[in-house]
Amino acid sequence: MIRFPNTLAFRLTFWYSLLAITLITAAFAASYFSLKKTLNRNMESDLLEDIVEFKTLYQNEGLDGVKREIERDVKSDEEQKLFFQLFDQNGIQIYRSDLSHWQFLPENRHLIQQVLSTKQYIIQSISIPGEDHEVKTVYGLIAPHILFYAGESTEEIQDIMSLLSDVFIVMLLMVIPLASGVGWLMARQALKGIKEVSRIASEIEKGTLQRRVSVSAQGDEITQLANTFNAMLDRIWTLISEMKEMTDNIAHDLRSPLARIRVISESVLSNNHTPQKFKSVASDTIEECDRLLQMVNSTLDVAEAEAGILQIPKQKVNVSQLVQDACELFETVAEQKRIKLVCQLGNDAYIYGHTQNLQRMLANLLDNAIKYTLANGQVDIVLTQTGQSIEITVTDTGIGIPENDQARVFDRFFRCDQSRTHNGCGLGLSFSRAVARAHGGDINLSSHLEKGSRFTIKLPVAVVIASIFFINNFTN
Repeated sequence: MIRFPNTLAFRLTFWYSLLAITLITAAFAASYFSLKKTLNRNMESDLLEDIVEFKTLYQNEGLDGVKREIERDVKSDEEQKLFFQLFDQNGIQIYRSDLSHWQFLPENRHLIQQVLSTKQYIIQSISIPGEDHEVKTVYGLIAPHILFYAGESTEEIQDIMSLLSDVFIVMLLMVIPLASGVGWLMARQALKGIKEVSRIASEIEKGTLQRRVSVSAQGDEITQLANTFNAMLDRIWTLISEMKEMTDNIAHDLRSPLARIRVISESVLSNNHTPQKFKSVASDTIEECDRLLQMVNSTLDVAEAEAGILQIPKQKVNVSQLVQDACELFETVAEQKRIKLVCQLGNDAYIYGHTQNLQRMLANLLDNAIKYTLANGQVDIVLTQTGQSIEITVTDTGIGIPENDQARVFDRFFRCDQSRTHNGCGLGLSFSRAVARAHGGDINLSSHLEKGSRFTIKLPVAVVIASIFFINNFTN
């Protein structure tokens, strides 16, 4: 079964082509039948004019003159195309042309009697056995006692109409691809603005909320759609910015009260006169304060990274050494879960950046990979360097991330359903991406359920070179 593209452009092209073909066919059909009717009417008019001409000829030259004119007409137009007969007032034939090609003329005595009695002419179309075309016949009086009967083949009309049909079929075969091409171009032009909105929406869905649709002269509807879409994005960006600012402010304001609660709990715990059950409560309070303080500090770190503060290089960092240290740090944790940790390093790769934040970025990715990989699984961390970028991949054979959640795993506080059974606040990946972007790179995700996930960190060489140039100028 043929499957056609389920796109608006294809449907517009299809309906445009169908409409063009329908209109052309309708125009041809109207022209075809109109022309056929006109040709038949002209033939009938010619037959009636013959009656008038022969009537005048009979008045001037008599019956012999009529016979001579009939013979001239038959010779000039061929016998198989014309025939003539003359009848007297009793319906007896008194003259006829050569009827060797007209042997199957139907019985017409009743029509002859009708014309003789009414004195009115009769035009009739008759079919000839074995022929595709009809014959136009006329009955009329050229004298009070002489009836004129003549017929003419419509073969020429049929040939003209057949030729016209052949021309139409050829034109239709040419029009179909032409109409489809024009329809495709028109559909693409009409949908250009919509595709731009769709492209920007796709980029925004991946997290680039600063993008906007460029408004150009593509029609009032598309311009209105683009303006509405941009206004919606401005509103969403404003709300998100306000929410982030509020979250950052709350996190900043919470740090001091949490610290005071922790100090009070420590004093209660260190007091020898405090009952044991209160010491237990104080210990739990300190633990929860530490967890909340960690969350607050992580939130502020993410806000700092997203604000661009981390873009200023701090020191020359050996990324290869960072990766090796991270592998050594998590090797024990991996062994405890019976997970194989494989570290593949190339040559030393250097960038200028913030060592501690780069360490935390790698630690977050390795921690997640080990946390969500089952026993007897494997985690691979690979460092490669090309002429264009430094690339670090962290691949696990864990539970994977649902496709619907993959676009949101880097959002603040977002946690997949599978991750809610583990400790965490949903800020690790958000912080890691912020650090990567602050160093001029990014983190990408590829994941499949029950097969595992791959996080790829990319740092462009151009940014590294620019950072070195900045540091050299700064230190000089």
